[in-house]
Amino acid sequence: MRRQDFIDAFSSVVDDAVEMKMDAVVHAGDLFDSRNPTLEDILDTINILSKLKLRNIPFLSVVGNHESKQHTQWLDLFESMGLAIRLGSKPYRIEDIAIYGIDNVPRSKIQLFDYSKFTDEDSAQYNILVMHQLMLPFPFGEWDCEDVIRELPFDVHAILLGDYHRNEKIRVDRTWVTYCGSTERNSASETDARTYNIVTINDNGIDIGRRNIPTRDFLFIPVELRDRDSAYEMIINTIREHQVSDKVVFVDIYGNPEANISYNEIEELLAGSNALVTRIRDLRHGEEVKEDMPLEVSFSDPDEAVKREISKMTLTSGGIMIDEIVRDPAVPKTKVDLEAETRIGNLLSGIDFMRPETYMARKEEQTEDRTKIEGLADEKEEELGESELSIAEPSGEYSVTSETEKSETSEYVADQEGTGTTPAEEDVEKTEVSGPNENHPPEKKKVESPKAKQYNLGDYL
Repeated sequence: MRRQDFIDAFSSVVDDAVEMKMDAVVHAGDLFDSRNPTLEDILDTINILSKLKLRNIPFLSVVGNHESKQHTQWLDLFESMGLAIRLGSKPYRIEDIAIYGIDNVPRSKIQLFDYSKFTDEDSAQYNILVMHQLMLPFPFGEWDCEDVIRELPFDVHAILLGDYHRNEKIRVDRTWVTYCGSTERNSASETDARTYNIVTINDNGIDIGRRNIPTRDFLFIPVELRDRDSAYEMIINTIREHQVSDKVVFVDIYGNPEANISYNEIEELLAGSNALVTRIRDLRHGEEVKEDMPLEVSFSDPDEAVKREISKMTLTSGGIMIDEIVRDPAVPKTKVDLEAETRIGNLLSGIDFMRPETYMARKEEQTEDRTKIEGLADEKEEELGESELSIAEPSGEYSVTSETEKSETSEYVADQEGTGTTPAEEDVEKTEVSGPNENHPPEKKKVESPKAKQYNLGDYL
């Protein structure tokens, strides 16, 4: 239901724009809270944006930090469908108004931002810039509005901002700078009413007003505990003084730290009163706790701790591979997605899905230490004699391949992709020496041997 609250809030703004016959709807980034939104979120967004398209009201937007992907953005998808326009260095024109956009820029790259790519529209009377960024002189600013206004090759009359969830408006020199706020509450700290801005541009200049959005109530119930024996009764009576139905309820507990509380009973009471979401926050400081109480502190190698936990799971080779990629310091964070996609793609291309044992790591094998790989390698070298042992990098295949088998590798792979069968067993031979007895000397005999087993390195991590 909270997910639906976000959809309804966004939809209500679009409905207002249609009703008031606006010339455009400007969205300042983070259309989604994740770079991988659900199919439901995408379909609902398409339905809402379609209402604007039917009335020929353009939806103009930039990419926020929460939804940003490495390459093609979700906003590009909506643009290809004719539902949105991604703002950038070339302006979108509405009569004598030029609207530019800057997608979210990581903090480390702000100083390197290239302003020269922006083009100046000489015929535009007003220039508006849309950004998704924390900007100075607002709180938590990391990019100065004055720098942006000074560096751009045209006069900026208004900067419309996203990322900060409160509605704010100031003037920087002669330029209006404003945050419209978020359409729904993302946290308990966002106690102000949710809003959006209405920007009016005419011969008198630019006017920026705001309008409230009706959203679900957040109810905060403070309870101060004094008597430890009547703490639960105090909490229940305080909750019953409020109308909690269909609200997001926060019960904040203060006071005596010695009073024992059953959180389950409080949650059951609120659920029985039709509270939508319940959060119990125990804010007691515990002044009477002894300061000299001994603390148990343990130090552990994080990598070893992760290995122990992973050994308890039943992961496929791909799962183990992804864990290695994420924790590999040699793989930059920006390349994790690409590296995982490449390695998993290589792994999948060599899997026979008709044989689950080839890609499911057995739990008992996962608990083996990494050093078992070396022991296995030595053991196989002795068994295969002149055979060649190769353990590839995670992006390739892990196999033990003898000299005899090398010439058949391509045939085996093709067969595996086709019929899933192995080469004939008579094509692979090895020599075995029979033991001596009293009447006969040792003699050699040829025995048939199946193809050497493929060993997946991931099975032994």
